[in-house]
Amino acid sequence: MRIRSERVHIREPLDSDRQAMIRLLTDPVTREYLGGAVDYASRQALELSPLGLSWGRWVIASAADDAMMGSITLDYDRGELELSYALLPEHTGQGYAAESCLALLRWAQESLEDSTVIAVTQTRNKRSVALLRKLGFTVRKGLEEFGTQQLLMERSLSEPLPEPAAIVQTAADPPPPGRR
Repeated sequence: MRIRSERVHIREPLDSDRQAMIRLLTDPVTREYLGGAVDYASRQALELSPLGLSWGRWVIASAADDAMMGSITLDYDRGELELSYALLPEHTGQGYAAESCLALLRWAQESLEDSTVIAVTQTRNKRSVALLRKLGFTVRKGLEEFGTQQLLMERSLSEPLPEPAAIVQTAADPPPPGRR
């Protein structure tokens, strides 16, 4: 499966993505709001095992050269359809997360029978909260995970998605991680 948008493709991971995937899971800037970098043993396991990510876990790749820029997930870890995404630091602040989320949500509306999708983000991750709000998510509840406050946000898949221009980054949006 490959979902295409103007600047990104969402596709299954390839073995050639291994080093970028390891970096995504171990980079302290990327992992700041995602529970921290994976430990050494987990990193070794990633280096030695087949990628074999389950359904719903894809790579965000550049439409220009198919190079991995991040990952995006749409799965049922919490018993509900959940959206999650992460970008390598050099790809943040350029609208790739917004474009990827919009493309995957459009695919979900067309291909899945779920009525809602959730996303969980740390309350202090102002950038992610702002993007999710622009995508039409609202706060269902607050919770604590990984020793910090989180927001569980939701959106109906029957509601129209925003136009790409409505989710473009503005000066009012918080800066990307590591660029404060």
